[in-house]
Amino acid sequence: MDALYRITESLDWISLIIFGCMLSVALARQFTTLPLTEFLSVYVSSRFIKISQDGRVDNHHSYRYIGLIIYGISISLIIFKLVDTPSSDRGFTDFVLILTAVSAFLIFKHYLSKLLATVASFDDLLTSIDHERNLYRAALSVLLMVVVIFMYYVFPSSNSFILVVAAIAGVVIFIYHFLVFYNHLNLITTSFFYFILYLCALEIAPYLLLYKYITV
Repeated sequence: MDALYRITESLDWISLIIFGCMLSVALARQFTTLPLTEFLSVYVSSRFIKISQDGRVDNHHSYRYIGLIIYGISISLIIFKLVDTPSSDRGFTDFVLILTAVSAFLIFKHYLSKLLATVASFDDLLTSIDHERNLYRAALSVLLMVVVIFMYYVFPSSNSFILVVAAIAGVVIFIYHFLVFYNHLNLITTSFFYFILYLCALEIAPYLLLYKYITV
């Protein structure tokens, strides 16, 4: 009974967070003339990425900023579900700590990447990569929010489902990273050594450390 009460109490604030995320997407749609379906077309086509990068479309920023926020929240909710157990006493404070850690991790990595790109003179390359990666993340946030809903409301007690879905989410995130770097392969060759240094130091090592922190 206590475990059921704790789960119900947890779902109260989780429901508010999910509702807030969905409301934010709806508000973003009201402040732009760009259809949400066109923004989400980055799942299957690079056309929107190209036209938004060269300035032909500049009304996507509300989707992008809100999507990036939801991306961080969704990742944090997935991590919270992975570390939460019926015997543990984790709550909103623990989620805030996870969200703070994830946000600090992404922000720190972003600005450290900028610094390295400036020192190694591949600013334009990193700007292009960040633009594409942020669009992928913002679009992916919608899918991740659906995943979160399934994890918390459809299969809340199925550990195997939670692990499989978390693994699939990790694979999808890896794939979009791969696509971003593959699309910039020609530009990468001009600064190959420094880019490999950036890749190892800021794209691979941090995620390995984060994985070790979560699993320990």
